[in-house]
Amino acid sequence: MRTNIPNLTPEEIENHPFVLEAIARGFIELKRGRVYYNLNQKRDYEWSDPEEWVRCFTISHLITEKGYPPNRMRTEVAVPRRIPEDSADIVVFEEDRCFTPYLVVENKANGQSESNRLQGIEQLFGNTNSLRAPLALYDEYWTSTFYDVGNYPSTERNSNIKGTRDAIPPQYGNIPEYTYIAGPDQIDIKPAKQKTLESKVRRAHSIIWSGGKRDPLTAFDEWSKLLFAKVEDERNTPNGEARKFQVGTNETHTAVANRVHKLFEQACKADPSIFSEEVRIQIPDKKIFEVVKVLQDISITDTTVDSIGAAFESFFGSVFRGELGQYFTMRQLARFTVAMLDINQDDYVIDPTAGSGGFLLEVLLQVWNMLDKRFAGRNDLDRIKLDFALHKVYGVEIHEILARICKINLLLHHDGHTNIEGDRSCLDTVFLRPRLTHFHGKFTKIVGNPPFGDSVEEGDEDLLGENSLSSFTVAAGRRQVPSEHAILERAIDMLSEGGRLGFILPDGLFNNQGELSNCPRIRKFLVENGVIQAIISLPDFAFRKSGAQNKTSILFFRKFTAAERIRFNNTISNEIANGASEENALERGLRVLNYSVFLAEARYTGYTPTGISTELNDLYNGSAGGQIYEDQTGTILGEYKKFLSNPSAYKGALQPDCISIPIVDMWTAHESHRLDPKYHLFKHESRNHLPDGWIVLKISDVMKRREEIVRPELNPDDSVMVMTLSQTGDIRPREAGKGNNPPDWLGMYFEDSSSTWFKAHKGDVVFSSIDLWKGCISVVPEEFDGAIVTKEFPIYQITDNRLTPEFLSTLLRSRYYQRAFRAITTGHSNRRRTQVSDFEALEIIFPPNPDEQFELIKDVVTARASQRAASDVLKTAMLSFSNLIDGRGDEEIVGLHGDDDDSDGNK
Repeated sequence: MRTNIPNLTPEEIENHPFVLEAIARGFIELKRGRVYYNLNQKRDYEWSDPEEWVRCFTISHLITEKGYPPNRMRTEVAVPRRIPEDSADIVVFEEDRCFTPYLVVENKANGQSESNRLQGIEQLFGNTNSLRAPLALYDEYWTSTFYDVGNYPSTERNSNIKGTRDAIPPQYGNIPEYTYIAGPDQIDIKPAKQKTLESKVRRAHSIIWSGGKRDPLTAFDEWSKLLFAKVEDERNTPNGEARKFQVGTNETHTAVANRVHKLFEQACKADPSIFSEEVRIQIPDKKIFEVVKVLQDISITDTTVDSIGAAFESFFGSVFRGELGQYFTMRQLARFTVAMLDINQDDYVIDPTAGSGGFLLEVLLQVWNMLDKRFAGRNDLDRIKLDFALHKVYGVEIHEILARICKINLLLHHDGHTNIEGDRSCLDTVFLRPRLTHFHGKFTKIVGNPPFGDSVEEGDEDLLGENSLSSFTVAAGRRQVPSEHAILERAIDMLSEGGRLGFILPDGLFNNQGELSNCPRIRKFLVENGVIQAIISLPDFAFRKSGAQNKTSILFFRKFTAAERIRFNNTISNEIANGASEENALERGLRVLNYSVFLAEARYTGYTPTGISTELNDLYNGSAGGQIYEDQTGTILGEYKKFLSNPSAYKGALQPDCISIPIVDMWTAHESHRLDPKYHLFKHESRNHLPDGWIVLKISDVMKRREEIVRPELNPDDSVMVMTLSQTGDIRPREAGKGNNPPDWLGMYFEDSSSTWFKAHKGDVVFSSIDLWKGCISVVPEEFDGAIVTKEFPIYQITDNRLTPEFLSTLLRSRYYQRAFRAITTGHSNRRRTQVSDFEALEIIFPPNPDEQFELIKDVVTARASQRAASDVLKTAMLSFSNLIDGRGDEEIVGLHGDDDDSDGNK
């Protein structure tokens, strides 16, 4: 007879904490009226059966409370007796292969009569003895009995009762011993050195990444969750207690994972700014176990910021290789950008595209280092540092996972994560943080490396949120603009009057000429809203380690003060009222402001193209941990400080290349108002050096464009020579049948060509408008007389008889002209374009006497001939050696070397 046993409903089971935990971790699923157990075997049953409710609870209890691994559990296990339909409801085995039964469970619906209960217990003992398991559990939810079967006679039913299900020994009765006990007098976790930390962090991430099973960002997110749980353990385990983020002796994967899940849950409740309470760790218990083993012996919170920063920089840089448009900014670039802005504890700072938080981390490190010097010995030093981190450092990151990674990065570096606005674009108008809610003019310093190569289109809710593209000045009349243009305008809007900005931006923004690119408009917006203080050109390899080929520069900009804005706007208004054009009025406004711009070009950045650290650094002198030395001699930062002390008297430097240029001269130097440093540095250099007696003429004065159109299709059976240019200046035949090229260069294959073809002649100059900056320019030799190219390869005929083709060929390969070609190139990708007008405006220098020209280049000509002869000798020798091995004579492997260094303008 049932007495005082409460009723049981499926809703009660479904909402029990043990069951909710098992469901959250994927061991149990409830859907479409069935329950699914994802244990050693995947089985499903009708959820309407009250007995199933109890089994669901028991399984959840065994996993989440007792630490038994789900992969060692099975349901409906056949019992080796004569009655074939007999089966045990649940069996827990001792090993992953499920050979040795350890615990047998008999489940019954809640509220059984006494006779039914006794019958169920007998069924349990029959199953347990047949399976030779030492332990047994009878469970009907409100009533449960745990038996020691192995140590008593088979008929015993009372003395072997050890209690309820709560008496089941955790994880096979193995009492774990723990190594790491919190406290100064204990064996506790220790700070890690940089290399050790980096190795462990990488290993932990690789375990989660699981050979590509999870994409890098998802793996990164799960990695962040485990670090968050570890920090919770490090900060909140009392002295004398065992650390929870460790693996004890004989512990199961499940027992360790249970603790880590609880740590993560506690951390989320304590600090919901990183992960909300409903977020869960989404990796298997075994992976959690393996990561804990890797990280258990180190203390991240006690490791120096310097070691954490260096380790995480290398780690972030290798993971972020263009994922979702994200390119990790090397620490040296972030450090230099922050140092140039001279940020202090009174500044309000934001990175509107925070990514993994590298710039904000540098802000914290440099301000903290400054505070250590200015407030040395003060009792409130730590409070001053923390106040800056908690109240004056902000970030916005559109990608939810990246935002969390940013917060974790800052948290592990001893805080500063609370003001990161995640899962939202900086172009939106609705934010959660109070200072961002009214963001206009609220920040004194802004840093960052906004993503580029993407566009913002009207109606794009992901990027604009509740905003409209029409609200941006740089997008007036357009349905889309490059993302970096809108972000730059938003950042300037966020700046207070006189506030300063440091942004890494693509060179196309500084030099692209076409109105369709919108770049001329953004340059105009810059000079109309503030002072361009400095632009620093970075080398091509600046982001190569992250998988990007973009050419970039760093813009340092100061927003107008109220007085400057009034003076500038009044000047323009008055000029226009007096009949001046908008262009002339703008120039006049710049003359009234009369400021100079600091320009520099960095050849070395403290790391190699492969990302390896090096002592060579044109940007600054410093060390790890945000340290910037007082002595900045020989660096761009040092030269900039000289410039700031007296801009009008600054003379510049050669190594590194630095100059000062009046804004009006800079603005009027090119019809498109180019701002890129490499262009202006070259223009400045070109005025300073000329050998005695040499002539200086523009290219347009010594050559003229040859545009001799040919139509090969008119002679369909005739062969045609199509040429291509290599980066070494050599001209080669373009290979037929490669890429989009026809199988043969015969006239018939030009019938449907969409290109216009032009003929070159011996002695002409031909270059690639796309790859000139790589060195793809040459003088046509005799063997290519009559070869053809597309319009992407402008052809020039030499018109000044004093200039010999041989001298010109050598001249164009010289360092000066290679720099010149790079200087006039526009764009920032790996396919940068040279405008014909810019090429023709270059100056050619040469001695007027052809004999003198020959004397100057004869050693180069001889060396080239020797190089070609040596190459031929080597080729012959290799073919002879190869013939000894395979007897195939002088046969060559077609396409073995390819034309990878050729210009691809014809492709």
